[in-house]
Amino acid sequence: MIETLFENPFISLKKVVEPEQGINGYIYSHESRCEGRIIAMLPYRLIQNKIQFLIRREITPCWGLDYELSSLTGGFEGGDPRDTAILELKEEAGYTADKGQLISLGTSFASKSSDSIYYLYSIDLTNLEQGEATTDGSSLEKNASVLWMDKKDLFEIKDPQISVMFLRLQNRQND
Repeated sequence: MIETLFENPFISLKKVVEPEQGINGYIYSHESRCEGRIIAMLPYRLIQNKIQFLIRREITPCWGLDYELSSLTGGFEGGDPRDTAILELKEEAGYTADKGQLISLGTSFASKSSDSIYYLYSIDLTNLEQGEATTDGSSLEKNASVLWMDKKDLFEIKDPQISVMFLRLQNRQND
């Protein structure tokens, strides 16, 4: 049995009780705003045979009130997650692309305390021109920016989706 303990338009807390399976009150979060489905992207480009990755620099209040580095992300409410990925690429980084250019890197979970599923993508931006980021209008997004980073610098980023996407992208390129 799943019981909702708290709910607002953004998040809810749920409790699972299944005594016959030894589960007597496991509590987890659910992102109501996007039905627990989020996209994350790790775009890249090649400059003189060297790979660089596009990283987001923004304030994420649950991580603290200082700027942190993270993947490009966005929640979606239905349809094809690739459409949301293309929209977020334009909103957060100013790149216009086609969903056929996306490289699917599968899905992942955020943590054992959330049921959110991340749909992971990469895209080669080497030959694309960066335009103006359109933003979603929020002050956090308006004050955010993107920057290009070398591979060696990715390992200092605390966002776990960066590592998952990097490893999966490397695996694809090694096949």
